[in-house]
Amino acid sequence: MGIAVWIGRAIFIVIWGVLAANIVAPFPGKWFAFFLMLTAIVIILHAIQLLMFVTVYKPHLQWRRGDYWQILLFGVVGWMAIMRAQAKRTRNLEHSSSDE
Repeated sequence: MGIAVWIGRAIFIVIWGVLAANIVAPFPGKWFAFFLMLTAIVIILHAIQLLMFVTVYKPHLQWRRGDYWQILLFGVVGWMAIMRAQAKRTRNLEHSSSDE
């Protein structure tokens, strides 16, 4: 699943690049409005995903500030990365508490 997360991130970076390019240098004709609408849809959907994930899983997982941005930028792909990192975070937390 690790490779799938990186491929998904790469795909989303390309998508965000195209959407940002439309804002910086508007595409000709009706494409500007189309890509502007797509930008709004992606932002709204990822914000809804963030709200759902935080509402349901925040009490059960160890959250970091970067996790919010990962979900907002990468959607479900970011969520997969957070879930993969939880085992490592839990081990680090247990290891640091046993050192004290």
